[in-house]
Amino acid sequence: MHIVAAILFAIVLGALIWFLKVFRKQGVKRIVFVSLFAIKLLAGISLYSIYTFYYDYEMSDIHKFYSGVKALYEAADDNFADYLRLVTGIQGDQPQLQKYYDNSEHWTREFDYGLFNDNITIMRFNAIVCLFSFGNIYIHIVLMAFLAFLGSFYLFRGVKGILKTKKAILLVASFLIPSCLFWASGLLKEGLMMFAIGFAVYYLAKLYKKFNVFHLAGFALSCALLFASKIYVLQAFLPAVVFFFIIKKMNVKYQLISFAAFLLISGVMVLYSGKIFGYDILSTLSGKQNDFINYISLQEDPGSTYDLTRLSPEIAAFLKIVPEGLVNVFFRPFPTEINSAFMLFSFLEVMGFVILMIIPIFFFRKPSTENLRYILFFTMFILFLYVVVGVYTPNTGSIVRYRIPALPFLFLVLTMITDWERIGEKIKTISFRK
Repeated sequence: MHIVAAILFAIVLGALIWFLKVFRKQGVKRIVFVSLFAIKLLAGISLYSIYTFYYDYEMSDIHKFYSGVKALYEAADDNFADYLRLVTGIQGDQPQLQKYYDNSEHWTREFDYGLFNDNITIMRFNAIVCLFSFGNIYIHIVLMAFLAFLGSFYLFRGVKGILKTKKAILLVASFLIPSCLFWASGLLKEGLMMFAIGFAVYYLAKLYKKFNVFHLAGFALSCALLFASKIYVLQAFLPAVVFFFIIKKMNVKYQLISFAAFLLISGVMVLYSGKIFGYDILSTLSGKQNDFINYISLQEDPGSTYDLTRLSPEIAAFLKIVPEGLVNVFFRPFPTEINSAFMLFSFLEVMGFVILMIIPIFFFRKPSTENLRYILFFTMFILFLYVVVGVYTPNTGSIVRYRIPALPFLFLVLTMITDWERIGEKIKTISFRK
């Protein structure tokens, strides 16, 4: 019965995609968007099935966060006001709530370094959905797949409104990057993150063209959800947004100078953050990285762990590890690390991006002044995100998940600097000679 209810719910959401005007006005056939939602849903179901039947049930992320929700949902029957306090956080320090926190696993972290615990967000999401799902986890899976679809759809709308490139490329970037499709369509924080970043880019594109209070509010709310779901993504995204507006009126020369200057200034601010802001970013990064390494070293089966230089809260140590971290994020898993189907698929995806990186060396297309702004904006976000992920993460499986927010933008950057017409002409010439 639970599965039947989820199927009916999915059909209703598919019908919304088919009939709502917003999906008919994008220059893409409705069946394409319905099909993309179906693909997202299949990815979400696949992720759930793998986490249920392949991984340890008690340790898999989907189930360990979902099981903790039961304690929160019980509050809806006991005292609905307490339930609202739990899911909103307003007056969340009331003493009578402690019993729910105690019974809800993973509500707290042993080390938080003063940062928001984003585990709480996915648990609150599930607790809210329980009001109409009545604990049917399949309903949660369908809804998360739909939210991830909406995030991808609005990412598509956002970049379509500012970039002059083929819709097929935008659709692939927004919906069909394999690891984004798989990890961000299931009942994980990545689904909420993709929803948030899609809307953030959409409203940012609107604001970039013309200021509007409604669009500013939409952008702010999207960033708030991004903060709650994946704070490190927001920390990389907002500086890139600031840079994006700084170069809005600049020509190519000053865009490139500003790009280099902004990277340099941002690096100095990070390195001396303790003195500038009173919050030492290097100490936080080194503490989290060492905790991550220590945690993995205690596991009986560390999985796809690799040796990562330990970071210390010193400038020289950080500068030394950045190149190592970037190599890890861009190119892992290496061929020698393929020990499962997951690693094989991730390796093939990496190889696809490597090919896209090589092609522009031979078929480079000089971007227009306008397109260069977007390329530099996307590149800034990619670099900021990948530096954080690279210096922090000693595990290939984790890197595969942590890097996905930037993959659509990396794909767009590489396709925008590639001269596809010359490639087509070259292929025709070779075919004609044969």
